[in-house]
Amino acid sequence: MISDLINSIRLTVVGLPLLLLVFVLLEPAVSLGAGNSLVVYLNVGTEIAFATPASDVTLAPSINALSGGTANGGTQVVVKTNDLLGYSMTLAASSSVGMIGVASSSNSIPAYIPATAGLPDYSFTVPANRAYFGYTVEASTTADLTSSFKDSAGSCGAALGSDTADQCWINASASDFPIVNRNSATPASGATTTLKFRVVINPNPAPLIPNDSYVATTTLTATAN
Repeated sequence: MISDLINSIRLTVVGLPLLLLVFVLLEPAVSLGAGNSLVVYLNVGTEIAFATPASDVTLAPSINALSGGTANGGTQVVVKTNDLLGYSMTLAASSSVGMIGVASSSNSIPAYIPATAGLPDYSFTVPANRAYFGYTVEASTTADLTSSFKDSAGSCGAALGSDTADQCWINASASDFPIVNRNSATPASGATTTLKFRVVINPNPAPLIPNDSYVATTTLTATAN
């Protein structure tokens, strides 16, 4: 009986260090944690759209070519883009001639002739016995306009100029002409650009403007920067 007790104590004394060794070896796997970080990526592409396309324009009132007169009309276009660098927009006409007759393509209302080619005139100026068709551009945010349509001290082409209503007129040509250059993404509602068109026919124009309906087809192109 006493020998059994002594053997039990011996086993306990011998086994305890073994248990402690096993605990030391196994415990880190039980109590220590492991970290694993990861990164989630997503590419968001650039998108640009005409939220509100420009509508067709009818200039009014009708003009009697012999007595002359002025006809005006306009439309608005709203562009939306998420591009952080903004967008650019150009305007081009199907013809550099001006407005073309519907009954006869040989009839025309000549395109506006600015004092300096490629630079809008502050006022829509038509010499005596002449007729011109031209346009101007305004924007809900003046900074969006290209410098061509910003004015200062009665002239156009001022980089830091104003956006005075009904000023800075130029001819619509077959070449793309920059009208907007925004340098940031648009708000959720988009950025609004106003296009205004005008025809002035002075009395007894030469060449004569024949009785006809006249049309000018223009194209707006918006591109993310």
